[in-house]
Amino acid sequence: MKPQDLAKELANSIRESPEYQAWEKAKAEVDKHEAAKIMLEDFRKKQWDLEKARLNGEEIKPEQEEQFKKLAEIIQYNPYVRDFLVAEYNLNLMIMEIQRIIASAVGVKLPEEENMEKKDDGK
Repeated sequence: MKPQDLAKELANSIRESPEYQAWEKAKAEVDKHEAAKIMLEDFRKKQWDLEKARLNGEEIKPEQEEQFKKLAEIIQYNPYVRDFLVAEYNLNLMIMEIQRIIASAVGVKLPEEENMEKKDDGK
């Protein structure tokens, strides 16, 4: 069987998983509530802006970090956004585990694994 065919089976299996089902349900709830949708979009934009700045080597001001932390706390009070972020996190954990399994099978070390080995070696 071709790897592409197996990938299609894997994708179908992921869509049937409890993690994906929970994510899809949570996303539908966010989409039904305009305030939650706007809140999530604003959070994502600010999250992306900070990450982009870090990747570009820009210094992140403490007040920017603090502002983002406050926003992250505030969105936890919206049950639709909170449930979506939890479901998204769980789905991402499953996908990362699948990625680790595939990488390990073909002898590729992921950056996270390399960092863990360095810590184990005392470096």
